[in-house]
Amino acid sequence: MDQQIEAIRKRQLNMALGIGIPYFAFVIGIFLLVYLAKDAVAGVGIMGFPLHYWLVAVAVYPLTWALFIWYVGRANAMEDEIAEIEGGE
Repeated sequence: MDQQIEAIRKRQLNMALGIGIPYFAFVIGIFLLVYLAKDAVAGVGIMGFPLHYWLVAVAVYPLTWALFIWYVGRANAMEDEIAEIEGGE
């Protein structure tokens, strides 16, 4: 039982790191892009707003929510596996 639960927890950690590290890199990358290429990015406009507004203020949030919803669903499924293992004894 403990080995099964430990294996599930390792899967949870791998999933969290597999999502968290690339997401963090993506967000930092957007800010670096805006900072390093500010003239080029500020020159592009979408619906009257500069591109950097869209990248920093708008684009990050739908991605964050989509990853959050997906991650919570997967994490809950893994927690259900642990509950089944503990309840099965």
